Amino acid sequence: MSQGILGYLADEVGYPFNQIPTKMGWAYRGGIYSWGSICGALPPAIDLIGLVTDLDTGQKLINELMAWYKDFPFPAYPGDGTPLPTTVADSSLCHVSVTKWMQVANVPREDKTRSERCGRLTADVTKFTVEMLNSLSDNKFEAKHKPSAVVGECMACHSKLSYAHGKETCTACHGDPHK
Repeated sequence: MSQGILGYLADEVGYPFNQIPTKMGWAYRGGIYSWGSICGALPPAIDLIGLVTDLDTGQKLINELMAWYKDFPFPAYPGDGTPLPTTVADSSLCHVSVTKWMQVANVPREDKTRSERCGRLTADVTKFTVEMLNSLSDNKFEAKHKPSAVVGECMACHSKLSYAHGKETCTACHGDPHK
């Protein structure tokens, strides 16, 4: 992702994009250096959005990116043409996303198709980010994705607690705590 969009902008636009080291994105792999936290394809896209937009516009684009990510059936990018199964993560977390996919694909963590899937997912995130930025540039950006309805239900009570916040689908990881 970093090399893709930033590399393109560095070549086509030049300054200031040619001053940003594209290798800075390597640490995002594996959900931030293999911690399995946020999917590593998202931070470079978020960084780029923050780089080229103001705060209000950036928040709208980032919210759209995150909501789209949790609902998108990855991977869609065809890569070398070898078919791969697709899954909807219902989360922005790497370990949730890739684990759901590995279960459907019936492959172990070390399987090379896992890396192929993550590479294709990164291409999907890159494409969506560029499409959003292009539509913004054409004054046609319109948010289409929203947090899951269950988030509103959970936050109706839990937002009263000072430590509770979020837009992820709570029950994807926590189940239904009210049962």
